[in-house]
Amino acid sequence: KQWYQRRVAITAGDFQTCAMFCYVLLALLGVAAGANVICTDYGKDVAGGGGLDGYYTRELPGDCRGQHIGEWKPTFKISQSPGECQGGWKKYKSHCYIDLRTTKGHTPYRAGEEECNRHQGHIFLANDREEYTWVEQNVMANNEWFYTGIFCSSPRSMDPTNFFTATREDMREIQKKMQSTMHPGHHLDNHGLPCALTHRNNNDWRWKWHHSHCNEGRAVVCEVPLG
Repeated sequence: KQWYQRRVAITAGDFQTCAMFCYVLLALLGVAAGANVICTDYGKDVAGGGGLDGYYTRELPGDCRGQHIGEWKPTFKISQSPGECQGGWKKYKSHCYIDLRTTKGHTPYRAGEEECNRHQGHIFLANDREEYTWVEQNVMANNEWFYTGIFCSSPRSMDPTNFFTATREDMREIQKKMQSTMHPGHHLDNHGLPCALTHRNNNDWRWKWHHSHCNEGRAVVCEVPLG
């Protein structure tokens, strides 16, 4: 009888220990599961998932307004990236491109950007020299001036690291790979000269930009990131 009582006491103690271990384990699993949910929910709302890597990370300053295009500035954000390129568009890595001259002719910066927005994209902004060279040779139709996705410099500057973009990508990071410059004597600012132009197949201008009031009719390439 004494042995039985001791055995029952030991069994009961083992049961309590096991129950406590299971409780702690379940609690830990619950915390981990909760953490996963928080991370997933956070990630859904952050630009940078899928084809939007780098987009909307550096907003334009409030004083960036195009004087010659109705005091306008880019505000559009892509809401839904397509899964594949539309007919007539060309694909490079995870992005689609088209020269708007094939459908719209020359446009001012604002009209070109808004047309790109209708396709869930923005005016083309090269992230490195390889991408620019591919677009120049495969998408740009004519040897002429093209608007870049750059819009505004604050403060007034010739330094691309001070520039902002329609995609709100960070020019400080892009410039590390592009190593582009403004033409000597040219600058961008936040009002009268906020746009930059590049010229196709011109070695004097390939990595050098020309300033612009944004209201001139120029060629535009649209860039659409794939989801």
